[in-house]
Amino acid sequence: MTTRLFLLLLNILLVHSASAGQVTAASGPFRTPIVELYTSEGCSSCPPADQWISKLGQTISDDFHAVPLAFHVDYWDQLGWRDPFSDSRYTERQQELAINNRQRSIYTPEFLVSGKEARGTTAVVKEIQAANTELAKVMITLGVMPLQGDQLAAELLVDNSVNGAELYLAVFENNIVREIEGGENSGLTLHHDFVVRHWMQAATMPSGEYKGVHQIVVDKAWNTSELGLAAVVIDPETGETLQALSADLEPLFETGS
Repeated sequence: MTTRLFLLLLNILLVHSASAGQVTAASGPFRTPIVELYTSEGCSSCPPADQWISKLGQTISDDFHAVPLAFHVDYWDQLGWRDPFSDSRYTERQQELAINNRQRSIYTPEFLVSGKEARGTTAVVKEIQAANTELAKVMITLGVMPLQGDQLAAELLVDNSVNGAELYLAVFENNIVREIEGGENSGLTLHHDFVVRHWMQAATMPSGEYKGVHQIVVDKAWNTSELGLAAVVIDPETGETLQALSADLEPLFETGS
């Protein structure tokens, strides 16, 4: 797709979104990686990592951009405290990434930047900065609108130069405060941000233009005033983030939609 045509379609989408009171976001010219934290409320070494990813989210700017996502794994759930945000699918994703990184085992807390294991927060920052210097091979435009009942529609326009690139959507929740009553963190009050509440592969895309609308059911357990949506395009061969962006969904619910 030519740049001129892409910009025309982008303008159409943004005008439509603005008129409908939607949330919109568009990726920039440089690569934005996802930062994945694998964590658990049952892990005593995880709270500092949870706090760090919260601070990372506060430092995002035009010159330092990433999409943080905290995946709560389920392999701590049998050790004294069940994490209500845990999901076996997140454990499976961590295992797949470990194979890609030739790791001998999975562990918490673990950070990965653009699918690559990063040991220590200094390494996380360096990987983000390196990605931010690279021109993106993918451009993403996102528009999110409320539907009837408890559903959202995410409209995506992707200009993709990598055949077979995978598009993922993640709903995440911020500002979660929890009193822990068992396990290694018993008696502590934990604060979580960027907690993944929903993760789905939305499409496998050929090179060129992709346009699609994907419906997401809003769970009653989610705090709608603290939700965000991330769109991520991943190279399936390397696990690298080709491009990512996120949008705050709170305005959709403020309007009473």
